[in-house]
Amino acid sequence: MSANSTTQRGALVVVFVGIALALAGAGLASLLDEPSWRWLATCGVLVQVVGWVRYGRAGRGGAE
Repeated sequence: MSANSTTQRGALVVVFVGIALALAGAGLASLLDEPSWRWLATCGVLVQVVGWVRYGRAGRGGAE
């Protein structure tokens, strides 16, 4: 296994963690009608963006 695929795999884990955070935050915000849970959803989206940027850089052979 090459280092590039390992880096891509780690980046995808970050993306999926962001998805889980966004879904949990959105679900809790709608279920509990508490707007503060939207921050969790927003953080989840930001974590996804970081993961996708890392994935793109790893796919092009860029630095970690």
